Amino acid sequence: MNSLPRIVLASRSPKRIEILRREGVDFESLEALVDDAATPPPGEPGEVAMSLALAKARCVAAAHPAACEGAFVVGADTICRHGDASVGKAETVEEARVILRAMLDGEHRVVTGVAVVRDGEARAFVDEAVVRLEDPGQAEIAAYLQGGAWRGKAGAYDITERRRAGWIVRCRGDEDTVGGLPWRRLREALEHWA
Repeated sequence: MNSLPRIVLASRSPKRIEILRREGVDFESLEALVDDAATPPPGEPGEVAMSLALAKARCVAAAHPAACEGAFVVGADTICRHGDASVGKAETVEEARVILRAMLDGEHRVVTGVAVVRDGEARAFVDEAVVRLEDPGQAEIAAYLQGGAWRGKAGAYDITERRRAGWIVRCRGDEDTVGGLPWRRLREALEHWA
């Protein structure tokens, strides 16, 4: 990654930051003031996620022109889908309980849109994974909900955290897509751009 220009992550997401740190990427994280809980643009989940990712990247590039000059400004947005419904982030423990119960009921799709803006030019892609969370039991769910680890997470869970906690999680696709930043696809896109 040393041969690539700097990366500015248009996010303060702990999971996205963790993914870039894990990969040894030199980056700066700046918050995108885009409300992804607001009414999303119309379209399929992948289109919506890419649109929101692009809005985040452009927001940071416009708000911090000096920091972003010559850099790859990366925005991302993740949408969980259970059946035909989009599942967002819970605001209360009761919402988290309802969302988690839905996530534990069969498979669900996780769609992450990624956009990269560099000196006014933009590129975007979407990646998708299918996840199945096995029910860990009522006592474990109650402890998880009380602990608050569901806060700020699409679908009310983090795949890596749940695996570390001993939950059975099956994933078809890139787990980083579920985490909110499909690193392999992003790296390839940056390498082809540079």
